[in-house]
Amino acid sequence: MGNLEQYRQLICNILTEHTKIPYSYGNIQHETIFDREQDRYLVMILGREPVPELSVTATRRVHGCLIHIDIIDGKIWIQRDGTEEGLATELVRAGIPKDRIVLGFRSEELRENSEFAVA
Repeated sequence: MGNLEQYRQLICNILTEHTKIPYSYGNIQHETIFDREQDRYLVMILGREPVPELSVTATRRVHGCLIHIDIIDGKIWIQRDGTEEGLATELVRAGIPKDRIVLGFRSEELRENSEFAVA
């Protein structure tokens, strides 16, 4: 059980750090959603971004999931990774073994050929 609590804390720390990275354009905010009971962790983005092809002042609403991680059966499942560097790289750098990380956003066939856990 010690690993599970370590995973939870590490995920929360990494996701919180991602909320500190500002967007280069637009008025985009980050929101973290940490559900420790269901082991579901998200970073949502919301706000407005410019639409230069329409006009200088036109904006569009931005709302979506940037990061989604679940802990399932003691493994870290990356369900959505909208980061540049990649969450798996960050988790490995933080000491999580690759066989405890599942790239859930990839098909099972592609996961079989990766160096990470299949499921």
